[in-house]
Amino acid sequence: MNLNKLLKEAGVETSLLSLSSINKISSDSRSVEPDDLFVSIPCADSLTHAQSALEKGAKVFISTKETCEHLKKKFPDVTFIAVQNPRLTFTKLVEVFYEKQPKTIIAITGTNGKSSIVNMLRQLWELSGIPAASLGTLGLALGSNAKLKQDIVIPNLTSLGPLDFHKTLQSLKESDIDHLAIEASSHGLDQYRMHGAHLSAAAFTNLTQDHLEYHQTLENYFNAKAKLFREILPKGSPAVINADTSYFQKLAEICREKEHTVISYSLTQKADFYVKNIQQNHHAIQFDLVIYNQTFPKQIINLAGLFQLENLLCALALAHATGTPISSMISSLPLLKSAKGRMEYVASKNGAPIFVDYAHTPDALECVLKNLRPHVKGKLWVVFGCGGNRDTGKRPQMGKIAGDLADEVIVTDDNPRLEDPASIRAQILETCPQAKEIGNRSKAIAVAIAGLNKDDILLIAGKGHESGQIVGTVIYPFSDQDEVLKHL
Repeated sequence: MNLNKLLKEAGVETSLLSLSSINKISSDSRSVEPDDLFVSIPCADSLTHAQSALEKGAKVFISTKETCEHLKKKFPDVTFIAVQNPRLTFTKLVEVFYEKQPKTIIAITGTNGKSSIVNMLRQLWELSGIPAASLGTLGLALGSNAKLKQDIVIPNLTSLGPLDFHKTLQSLKESDIDHLAIEASSHGLDQYRMHGAHLSAAAFTNLTQDHLEYHQTLENYFNAKAKLFREILPKGSPAVINADTSYFQKLAEICREKEHTVISYSLTQKADFYVKNIQQNHHAIQFDLVIYNQTFPKQIINLAGLFQLENLLCALALAHATGTPISSMISSLPLLKSAKGRMEYVASKNGAPIFVDYAHTPDALECVLKNLRPHVKGKLWVVFGCGGNRDTGKRPQMGKIAGDLADEVIVTDDNPRLEDPASIRAQILETCPQAKEIGNRSKAIAVAIAGLNKDDILLIAGKGHESGQIVGTVIYPFSDQDEVLKHL
């Protein structure tokens, strides 16, 4: 690609160009080839990576002024360009290099609900005859009427790095897939991974304690998510916000400053999109849907849990705001399916249903248990643990929630990673001393299933869709769903 054009369109100012074109862009020294443009992202080992990239033949080098000055004398044939924010610069360069994107891109942020909402959005579009995709924790998913023209590899991240993200956007566009729903994680937003997306709308679900090992405070966590509306969503675009979150007013004010059109949704109060006359069991929900004061009575979704209804309201608001007719979506509601590992009914033992859910935060665990409680005639069981090398503050909180809301609690291992599994369990058990402790997750699930009576319900929480368990640095094959079927 023409180097001058690339830099100009990405907003990078320089007058010293020793090269007219480049091969490709990279921020990973392992993938560098001769005549590449390399962006050095500051980190503990950035100088080592930078030198490796230059030794491999990178001819244009972009980083902080300090890094450029450090390397300039050793590599006199390289064009060095100093910038204030290498991360953001990399994203802008990649946006220009891979310029094609789907026409309608919608991003959803919040602690809980993102995966379910992008899954519902993709289905609503698909059932309305629109080729669509969703991208996030569950990877890249395509509607039955959408097909990629070439295979692409998607890393296992909620928010992809800028390079993989824009390659994916271009592949979707080239495959005539013009509708995409994406999860926007706080890490991805904070690290400018999504700042090159041309969004049509965005949504905020909620904010509860999670990822404080990274953000340190809830305020920092909120500000990272608010970047979606402050910095990425184009001025005047639709912003869908959960009216039931305590952050509604604060975020709505940010959106109004950016002249976004604020659209509210709620399970508990009147809003632009809300529900009333709710009736539910553990397999389905019936409700009256109200959209801008127009009522659509006796709608049914074959999903469990009121939070799924809350997620549906968000998905409907986003689809409607970007042009999907209400009439086509209403007829699709009974056909919607839950995302894998999101209040997923797996099987039953003598009539006692067994659910798997990704709930790995205090709020999510509380929400799922409260949603299941009205359907329990016998005992409510929960098997869960907490991940290692993650926010430690939520462990005793989740222990207390499980102890308060479930009748039988088994504390087990989640993904201990590099932490001592027993220490993680001990932190949970501090506030839930009545729980059984069974470190082996397979055995914990087996014990819970063995104890079920016909009027009980079992929730296995924390891992949801995951197909592996991380112990140390090794990922061992493990699926909660497979374990349930095995022990039945």
